[in-house]
Amino acid sequence: MIRKHFGASNRRVQVIKSRDALHVRTLAQRAAQDGFEMVVAVGGDGTVNMAAQGILLSETALAVLPTGSGNGYARNVGIPLRLEKALALLKEPYSLQIDVGSVDDRIFLVSCGIGWEAVIATVFEESLLRGVLPYATAALTTYLQYEPQEIAIEAEPGGWTYRGRPMLFSVTNMREYGVGVTIAPTASERDGLLDICLIPRHSLLNVAKYTPEMFRQRTALIPGYVHQLASQVKIQRAYPGNIHLDGTPFPFGEEIKIHILPTALKVVVNPDNYG
Repeated sequence: MIRKHFGASNRRVQVIKSRDALHVRTLAQRAAQDGFEMVVAVGGDGTVNMAAQGILLSETALAVLPTGSGNGYARNVGIPLRLEKALALLKEPYSLQIDVGSVDDRIFLVSCGIGWEAVIATVFEESLLRGVLPYATAALTTYLQYEPQEIAIEAEPGGWTYRGRPMLFSVTNMREYGVGVTIAPTASERDGLLDICLIPRHSLLNVAKYTPEMFRQRTALIPGYVHQLASQVKIQRAYPGNIHLDGTPFPFGEEIKIHILPTALKVVVNPDNYG
C-alpha cells in the first residue's frame, strides 16, 4: 500500500521492517543522519515513541500510520485511523514542532503513567493479545487488586506540592490516552508544560458512573480529580516498580524526575483536525 501510494511521486521511499523496539530507534536515527524528510512509524504508541527517540532534535519529521491498540499519539495529532487517509497526509505533509516529556534517558510523547495505569500497561504488555478488549480486561482484573501507594510530588514552577495515595497518576503531554479516553482535556503539546493528573480510588459503581466523562472530555467532573501544570516534576514514592511511557512499562525506583523538552520534535499532523 505504501509503495503504491508513493509510486508516482518523485520521493525516495524506503520501507524497512524492524526487528524489535531498539531497532526502530536505530533505523529512525539513521534516517535522520541520512537527511530523510520523514520517518513514518507504522504501529502503535510504542513504535512511535521509539522512532521519536531516533530523530529527537533533528530536522526529520515524525509521521505515523496507526496500527496499534489505542493509537493515542495519532488521535492527539489528528491522524485518521484509516491507513488510506493517513497516507494521503504524507503527500504534502504539514509539520510543526511539539514538546516532549523526559524521564531520565527516556521520553514520552503522550503520557507517563505512575499509578494503576502502569499496572494495566504491565499486564497488557505480557499478554499475547492486542486490541481494546484485552486492554479493558487488564484494567478490570487489576482494579480491585491494585493498592495505591503513598506519593509525594514537588512541581515547578511555583513550588506546588501534593501528598496522597492516588489510584490513577499520570504526567501527560497530550490530552488523550487512546481509544477516546481523555485524562487532561486542556493539555497542549506546544505550551512548554506538562499536565499532572490524579484521580483517587472510587467504588466500582462510581467508576461505571464517571468513566464516560473521560470519553466526553469532561474528566474534571470526576470527584477528587486533581490537575496541575508543571515544567519539572519530582516524585517520591514508597517503593519501586514499573511506570509506563506511552504504554510501554519500564522499571523505576522510588524517586522519579520528569521534565519537559520544549519544541524538541518535528511532527506531521493533520491540519484539518488538529488543536
